[in-house]
Amino acid sequence: MKNIFDNMLEGKVALVTGAGRGIGEQCARRLAECGASVILADLNFPSVEEVAADLTAQGAQARALECNVADFEHLEEKVEEAKAFFGRIDILVNVAGITGSTPITEITQESWDRMMNIDLKAMFFLTQAVFKIMKEQGGGKLIHLSSLAALRGGRSSDASYAAAKAGVLNLSKCFALSGAPYGIYSNAVCPGNILTPMGKSLSWSQKDPKTYIPIGRYGTAEDVSYAVLFYASPMSDYVTGDAMNVNGGLYM
Repeated sequence: MKNIFDNMLEGKVALVTGAGRGIGEQCARRLAECGASVILADLNFPSVEEVAADLTAQGAQARALECNVADFEHLEEKVEEAKAFFGRIDILVNVAGITGSTPITEITQESWDRMMNIDLKAMFFLTQAVFKIMKEQGGGKLIHLSSLAALRGGRSSDASYAAAKAGVLNLSKCFALSGAPYGIYSNAVCPGNILTPMGKSLSWSQKDPKTYIPIGRYGTAEDVSYAVLFYASPMSDYVTGDAMNVNGGLYM
């Protein structure tokens, strides 16, 4: 029997930020597996070069792009560079970001601004640049990585991270409202405790998940990639302004 996911995204071009490792890498692999041509963007260029080369060896169309999402002066140029690879951008997955665990009384203006620049401001202006392209094309899918912290406040992450990710949720809805007349969909994914290289640096990763996560395990980048695939695919063609929780029931 044919897998319903085979070639689901054939003819589509996806730009994935933070694609050098973890959730971003897995999302790029998932979209490529389903037929999309993928542009892997990351500040760490050797890492995306390696992933792109691996995908190409497997028969996928993949390109690597060195991109600092907080370089606002050149962000539109980078988006145009991404578009030039395959001539269009149909799917954007905003994954690039940082986290923090500074106590609320010790957050400095410098660290606050860095968090907002990378996790919120960069998300907005990169999406804005892609939005313009999608508007000209007649549609597209925007997917933004938020967080469980956006919904319940920072527990293992800090207040600046929680605030930035709450902002991502709100901006996702703003793009959904503005994009609806043009066939542009915008949705968010809110991962919980996901065992990625970044997640392993946080205090919760040292706990036994069976003691506090209803499903009894930590999430994986693969778990998140399936939610992203849903929003990137025709399966979500009547869904916009939504946010999907991927946290094993932890939000309960």
